[in-house]
Amino acid sequence: MKPERTARLAGRWARLYTRGLPAAVGERRIEEIEVDLQDQIAFERAGGTGDRRIALSILSRMARGLAADASWRGQHARASTTYRLGAGVAIGSAFFIVWLMGAVGIIGVEGDPADLMFFGVFAVGILGAVIARFRPPGAPRALGMARTMLAMATAQGLVGVVALIAGKHQAAISSVFEILGLTGMFAALFLGSAWLFWQAARKRI
Repeated sequence: MKPERTARLAGRWARLYTRGLPAAVGERRIEEIEVDLQDQIAFERAGGTGDRRIALSILSRMARGLAADASWRGQHARASTTYRLGAGVAIGSAFFIVWLMGAVGIIGVEGDPADLMFFGVFAVGILGAVIARFRPPGAPRALGMARTMLAMATAQGLVGVVALIAGKHQAAISSVFEILGLTGMFAALFLGSAWLFWQAARKRI
């Protein structure tokens, strides 16, 4: 019994229980396992351990780790779902803002130039998302997206403040309550997205 064969068996098992997860997460897990098994084989052979005993050791280790592997799979599957939900909330909120701007206007009447401030919020989100994409997959990227959503929520709040300073609440069609209510609602949605991304990072996707 060759230890390389049992190592390949362990690798196939890793590919099986990582199936359906984000590619970067699964590939990282498989690579970690394969490198660890190669190191084990080299170390035990250097110590004079026979191939049969090494192979049995790998099989025993794989059997003992089945429960942990299943737990790891469940944890990362939940984290991936949370990450996608955070992205869905952010994208849905952005589309809702654009639709309101085109349909009835958010600040003042339809077509009011003040609505262009919302494109600044989008710019913050796009820039943050691009920066987050350059971070390692998993928790670092999710944390980057959480910070981006926090920045968007802050920018969204500033839109409302600037609109009030500019006197947009004095228009017949607007009021302080309407401006703060709408901008506050969108800020809350982006904060909710940030919370989901943060939860995904905590679960180590």
